[in-house]
Amino acid sequence: MFTFLFVYSFAVLLPSAEAIQVQISGGTIEGKVINATYSPLGNQTGIAFLGIPYAEPPLGDLRFRKPRPPTTWQGIRETNEYKPACMSNITRTYKVANGGPVSEDCLYLNVFTNDYCMRNKNCSVMIVVHGGAFLFESASAFAPDILINNFVGQDRNIVVVSINYRLGIFGFGQFRGDSGDRNIALFDILQAVKFVRNEIGSFGGNKNRITLAGHSAGAALTFLFSSSPLSKGLIHQQIIMSGPLANMAKQANYKATTYIATRLGCLAEDVGFGTLSKKTVENAFECLRNVSADELLAAELYMVQNSTHYLGCPHVDGEFVTDYPDRFLSEKRVYPISTMLGTTSAELRESQYITDLQNTVQREKSLVNLCEHIGYELFDKPDEFAKKCYAYYRNGSDAQFLSDDMEFYAGSVEIANAHSTASTKVFLYSYTYTGAGLAFKKYMPTVPSPHHSEDLIYTFGTHRGVMAPKDYVIESIYSGVFANFVNFGDPSPSEQQKWRPYSEKNREYFEVDFDQNFTMPGMKTGYYKRAVDFWSQPSLKKNHREQWSPSLDTLIITNLVDPILSHMRGYSIDTEKLYEPLNKLFYEREQFLNELKTEWRTTQLLKGKIGNGKWARSGEVKVEEEGKEEEEEGGGVNILLIIFAGVLLLGILYISITHFCLHVRSREGYQLLK
Repeated sequence: MFTFLFVYSFAVLLPSAEAIQVQISGGTIEGKVINATYSPLGNQTGIAFLGIPYAEPPLGDLRFRKPRPPTTWQGIRETNEYKPACMSNITRTYKVANGGPVSEDCLYLNVFTNDYCMRNKNCSVMIVVHGGAFLFESASAFAPDILINNFVGQDRNIVVVSINYRLGIFGFGQFRGDSGDRNIALFDILQAVKFVRNEIGSFGGNKNRITLAGHSAGAALTFLFSSSPLSKGLIHQQIIMSGPLANMAKQANYKATTYIATRLGCLAEDVGFGTLSKKTVENAFECLRNVSADELLAAELYMVQNSTHYLGCPHVDGEFVTDYPDRFLSEKRVYPISTMLGTTSAELRESQYITDLQNTVQREKSLVNLCEHIGYELFDKPDEFAKKCYAYYRNGSDAQFLSDDMEFYAGSVEIANAHSTASTKVFLYSYTYTGAGLAFKKYMPTVPSPHHSEDLIYTFGTHRGVMAPKDYVIESIYSGVFANFVNFGDPSPSEQQKWRPYSEKNREYFEVDFDQNFTMPGMKTGYYKRAVDFWSQPSLKKNHREQWSPSLDTLIITNLVDPILSHMRGYSIDTEKLYEPLNKLFYEREQFLNELKTEWRTTQLLKGKIGNGKWARSGEVKVEEEGKEEEEEGGGVNILLIIFAGVLLLGILYISITHFCLHVRSREGYQLLK
């Protein structure tokens, strides 16, 4: 086992007095030398340029618009300190109680290089896209000394670039009927990558060896970026770490945006959530551009805490994101590039609440309910999905894996399949190391290790706690495999332990774990068989719904599970949203589910397609004997079915009119109901 002959006390970041100047298109910038001395394995030296503008500040009329190239400047521009984060929750972004600076003037990037790269002008480049649920965090979340130690130093000689992009309503806001600039955050990333390609030679980087890397929301943005026709040829490799393949919609975020605009007086209170005219959309955006950034952020944070709406994920805009991801992945309509991607073995476990229940009947009911929500809201054969889901995840503690299987593991295989070609390689991994201990600031105490972002302590330093001597060895090994991929297109940790490329047939992956000698298990086959066997069934096709419950405009596991679990416990399990809106959303979603079930059953009755078989209903678990022959239905039964269908149709009509009255508050609607 590795033995240290000295005692580590604390991490020190030593800026050198030496200033380094570089000429780029916009003018001269001045960075600084940084000595990373925190690791007992040795000091590393790098050169940092912090706060380089890659776009014109998105202020005034440029708010809610695609980024524009930066303007030039006279004299020497100091780039010695991080710029403020983009407008966001300061506590969540900086992960400290008193937060840190945020600003709408935030479209800056940071470059970390070294003397070797500056002299040789041929180093590989890694552009890092931060995570944060599309709502918070920043390039400032990455400590300069950790980036220098893990990627610039140790003779790895990678030029690292970290970027800011607009968040929340500033980066993803849209109205229904909006035909203007959308998915602005993705266009920020596009502008940043183009800027890097134009300027990275001045920092010693090779523009033809660029890897885009991201974790969590940053991984999702990386995946969407590489899949877009707008990015073709701009990057050459990608790293996708714990990337959730979320369900996307064309109208995602429009209800939250409408709520915020209404609260700020930029839309009439009775505007509702229907399609807005082009003129109304233009006037609303013009009004929002005249609101201060602080007021707009305050309205967003109020919405997050007090309303039943959710804001965040990108949407299918037809320009940057041209189609639903599951569709273009299954059809392999991507621009394949070499890819390294993987997950932790216990990402979020959002469905763990089911197996935590002590009562068997309650566990069964909760699983049925979750399967029905997912089935009826996402799939074109909801009854078939619900039956299969219930049967597949009902045994033992399997239900706890349902959400991660859906969002992380099955999605990773879809991405791997799409990018694995004769000319491109995919390297898949599963991080299973459970020994981080105090080195990781655990923020989900009920989720076992290693959970979401736990491996970041050994790469980008996020959520890092108190490191022990062994953690620095693991940091060197784990960050090394990513550095190897960036530099050589092959993450193999050594000549003795090769990392074989992924194939769709065998689903090869590398297990990342460490014994007391820091040896890793290495190659295995059949990546997350449990997830793939269920979620990759050809019969499970999504319906790409665009009509949701009154408060929502897409389904993500969070806006499904948080209301359920908060209702069950009688308090909010969401650190940002209050209990009252979550409990209200629970009832709203249950009503929506019942409406979908009624609609589907009516349709099937009219088609004569409903028969007997294994079935589990919400509120009761009813399992009939398998293999039982369907009984012959006589003419009288058919008549009864038709009568029953008519009654159900009248019920749907009544519910529709009631919703019309409640949400539109129309006098004509009330008269119609009477």
